Amino acid sequence: MVLVDMRNISKVYQLGSTQVEALRNVDLQIQTQEFVAIWGPSGSGKTSLLNLIGLIDAPTTGEIYLANERVDLLDDDELARRRNHKIGFVFQNFNLVPVLDALENIMLPLQIRGMRYSQAKDKALSRLREVGLEDHWNKRPDKMSGGQRQRVAIARALVGDPALVIADEPTANLDSGNSRMIIDLMRELNQRDHVTFIFSTHDPRLLDQVERRIRLEDGRISGME
Repeated sequence: MVLVDMRNISKVYQLGSTQVEALRNVDLQIQTQEFVAIWGPSGSGKTSLLNLIGLIDAPTTGEIYLANERVDLLDDDELARRRNHKIGFVFQNFNLVPVLDALENIMLPLQIRGMRYSQAKDKALSRLREVGLEDHWNKRPDKMSGGQRQRVAIARALVGDPALVIADEPTANLDSGNSRMIIDLMRELNQRDHVTFIFSTHDPRLLDQVERRIRLEDGRISGME
């Protein structure tokens, strides 16, 4: 089943009097439960593509479908609702709230939905347990290692049971041991929970583990393997 369907997508940014073409006539389909990497040189359009898939940005031209629903024409409130219910995000710099502990960070997307505190806490504890950090539930981000913070970020991305997780350079700030642990964890969650993962990465360790590699160059898809 096709989860993400992008049709003739272009994205142009206006920087003063200059127009920057970040993406050019991109056609892309991502199937349910795929484990996919988007890679290419800096400035190739990887982040722009992820922002469109994640409904953070809108295309200049083209159409985007998520689970057979056209989403590029939705208003801001509907886009926020789709992001909260269907998509999880894992960022290179973790993007955890510094004043919240691990459990509170994971609970946050559920509380934004309006879920009862007790129910949100139970779901967050379950995800914290899955990433092996149940004994660190009350630690704030500044008291955790990089690998621990990334595991909290993964638990937060998954706590709302999304169909899709988007990860922007998820191993870039981690050493080899933590990178391998994070890759193995995401692969396990992909296979067990049938969650689709889309990464941007330069990390050859992650590229070796994905099912499909999509190469971007100058805003165009230059190859798939």
